[in-house]
Amino acid sequence: MKKDERFIFLIGQARHRLFTRLDQALMKAAGITAAQSGALYYLMEHDGCLLSELSRALLLDKAAITGLVDRLENKGLVERCRAASDRRAINIRLTDAGKDAARKCLVVTKEFNNAVKEGLSEQEISMFSTILQKIISRFS
Repeated sequence: MKKDERFIFLIGQARHRLFTRLDQALMKAAGITAAQSGALYYLMEHDGCLLSELSRALLLDKAAITGLVDRLENKGLVERCRAASDRRAINIRLTDAGKDAARKCLVVTKEFNNAVKEGLSEQEISMFSTILQKIISRFS
């Protein structure tokens, strides 16, 4: 295989191909996208969090998180609730259907993580993780 050091291009291509396939698999399993599943995963651990907290966790601006939550709410997977302490604040809660969808998506996501690691040695997996974490830190 020819050595290619166009890292931005390669990372973009890998991300595009991975998320295209992941979106297809998640739509089939639970009717949602990878971005939407990320919100459900976060809510599984932080159910009832503020909308602003979910936005920060997913690195989405106000418009993007509002649209994402709108779509999840329209599918019956989350509900908005006014915070008791501040009526301007909105808490996001998973519905039972949302919890079920999150569990279905987690199975699919684990399968994709395993597919990424397939054919790699433990050393290569460790190095790959380290490199990705360094890139994330460098550009954070």
